[in-house]
Amino acid sequence: MSTPPRRLPPPPPGVPAARLPDRAARTVPPGVRPGPSEVDAPAEDASSSAGGVPAGPSDTAAGASGSPRRLPPPPPGVAGAKLPTAPRNPASPPRRDTRAAPHTSALVAADGSVDSVLPGAPATGGRVGSRATAAASVEPEEVSPQAVRPRVATVGAKASARRRQPGDLICGECGEGNAPTRRFCSRCGDSLRTAEVVRRRWWQRLLPRRGPRVTAAGTRPGAPGGGRAGGVGGVLHAVYQRSNAVAAVLLFAIGVAYLIYPPLRERVNGAVSGPVTGARDWVDRKINPRFVAVRPVEVTGGASVRDHGPELSVDQYRNTHWQVRWDREKPPTVTLRFAAKVDLERLIVTAGTAEDYTATHRPMTLHLVYSTNRSDTLTVEDTGEPQTLSLDEADGVTSVQIQVTDVHRAEKGTDVTVSEFEFFARE
Repeated sequence: MSTPPRRLPPPPPGVPAARLPDRAARTVPPGVRPGPSEVDAPAEDASSSAGGVPAGPSDTAAGASGSPRRLPPPPPGVAGAKLPTAPRNPASPPRRDTRAAPHTSALVAADGSVDSVLPGAPATGGRVGSRATAAASVEPEEVSPQAVRPRVATVGAKASARRRQPGDLICGECGEGNAPTRRFCSRCGDSLRTAEVVRRRWWQRLLPRRGPRVTAAGTRPGAPGGGRAGGVGGVLHAVYQRSNAVAAVLLFAIGVAYLIYPPLRERVNGAVSGPVTGARDWVDRKINPRFVAVRPVEVTGGASVRDHGPELSVDQYRNTHWQVRWDREKPPTVTLRFAAKVDLERLIVTAGTAEDYTATHRPMTLHLVYSTNRSDTLTVEDTGEPQTLSLDEADGVTSVQIQVTDVHRAEKGTDVTVSEFEFFARE
């Protein structure tokens, strides 16, 4: 009696139909799955001429000799699954059957492409295997440990419900101020391990602390330093605190005695009036300096034009001037000598002549040599108005020599003229 043929189970979604070898060609015992080399190459379905539609559940398989073929067991969890019978477009990616078992989705790649690796077979290639190998070969970069930074309040933080005191912990989540003894925020419950601590202002550090003293964890009240860790630092801190207390008491007592005892007040005023007045005058001179003119007692110079000698440069008149022939190799020079040592601060120069300013050369660069072997180089602008120039090296001098080293040239003149030199010292 012949055995009726068995139905072939539908292949998993995305896997083309495969054909098992004939019973006569199988050399493995029954119940053992053949290896890759024992499976025949897939043959084209008879229905390929009708559009390439794989065989449905009603198809049967038979060997080459007409005898029924042994069918493989269906995949676990798949009972009565059927493949779609409608033809598919070869260009479009295959779609997954939602009725298939969940474990069969591993046969289809994420982008819809079919993997060539069958279940239970070693991964020798294919898109899934290559992706798994690439993902396994990628290792995360090494990150060195970072210091914990205190969190600050977020933008949407509300105003603190309590008045913040020095030492309070500001919650980084809601901005609430919390007592130093708390570990979690009293408003939102967030951890205060990295909370910001409220610091005392500089003027608050000068005032004595009020309220009960808070002792840090791990310290003992009464230890050197007022609850701080013992050692030299604690002893010095205790001495500093006691010195501040004694100084405050003494100043308070002296202030009371100054107010109620007139002889003491008069004596204190007489003792401090001199230094106070001197300091006030010094500050006033620095802020509002006053200068006095310094007149020379002797003026000498080189050869000058007749009736225009060097003494006319310090006669305090602008309608007279010192005129001398200009020579770059031998700069015109005038020397002024003072009666005593003076600290010169400023020099006022009036260049040219009052009658015809552009008729002669005007000094552009002045080189001043002092009796202390120091010097200043000054630049004069080309203007007929008086110019005030500052002197930096004229301290404790008794004479000064003025050299005209460069000039603003005239159109046709050959002489250089100066109307006035005026020196000033700080009062």
